[in-house]
Amino acid sequence: MKTPVVAAMLLGTALAMPAKAQDFTFRLHSFGSPKSLDHTIHLDRWAENVEKDSKGRIRIEVYPAMQLGGKPGDLPQQMEDGVVDIIWTLPGFTPGRFPGTQGLELPFMNTGKSATMSPAAMEFVTGHLQKEFEGIYLVSIHATDAALIHTVKKPIKTLEDFKGMKLRVAGRFIGEAVKALGATPVGIPLPGVYEALSRGQVEGMLINWAITKPFRFYEVTNHHSELALYQSMLMTMMRRASYDKLPADLKAVVDRNSGMGWVKKMGVAWDTQTAPARKAIVDHGNNVFKVSDEEIARWKKTVQPAYDAWIAEMNGRGYDGAALFKTLLEITGKHGRM
Repeated sequence: MKTPVVAAMLLGTALAMPAKAQDFTFRLHSFGSPKSLDHTIHLDRWAENVEKDSKGRIRIEVYPAMQLGGKPGDLPQQMEDGVVDIIWTLPGFTPGRFPGTQGLELPFMNTGKSATMSPAAMEFVTGHLQKEFEGIYLVSIHATDAALIHTVKKPIKTLEDFKGMKLRVAGRFIGEAVKALGATPVGIPLPGVYEALSRGQVEGMLINWAITKPFRFYEVTNHHSELALYQSMLMTMMRRASYDKLPADLKAVVDRNSGMGWVKKMGVAWDTQTAPARKAIVDHGNNVFKVSDEEIARWKKTVQPAYDAWIAEMNGRGYDGAALFKTLLEITGKHGRM
């Protein structure tokens, strides 16, 4: 039995010992394959960096390929409900949830390179779309490399070539552009695109260079317009409530591994995938061709309804749509819009 003096000494010693630093475990959910660029270049490396920089106090459990259930379109809700802490998604996967961000995916709004479009995207979103990201800590938003038109039987070289074509698109506003150009936009989840092309359910697709190689799209398409029509946005987001649980020193760890610095790094990394993808298409014997400047000028005039639709959508969301569109032009222009 301890005497009162011994008990007091033990209590004093316990109070004098520093409290053990709390550890935090976060779950990251993604629709991407574990072998995809999105994991091998981005998400897995980001998780490793955060864990190392925090000396193991932050642990990131990475779940690719929707391993925790649901569909890609469910990811934002899973984050907001606290089912997961961090997600990786595209704005077009959840229609109506990120319409402002989809403005960056409008036709001819792009720079053609991820290294330049990615910082433009981050600047636009963080500076002008705060309402769209309430309750969210934006780890990064970066762009794919240039997206172009890939078709099965008929190359699209002129405005008239679009007429009657069924083309797979990844979002509402690029779909509006395809419709204005004379084709029919069709929404198909990425894993189903290869089969849809091979079975003739669609006659082509709009998608970036880099993704064509891992999905072997060169096997089911034959013609590729070497025109940077747009770029898709890739968003990594953390539930603000999860971020806010962290003490200041660990928030600083997340901050150091997020934001504009990480975005620029991802942009450079993504662009390294363009040339190998293009080479795979050429080596397969496919037809890669340029669209004339005269035709591009015609297309740019024709897609105006897509811009009008986005402006109207933003007006309905409480923004000044026309002013926001002007800002979008200014920012993408500063970063090298084509």
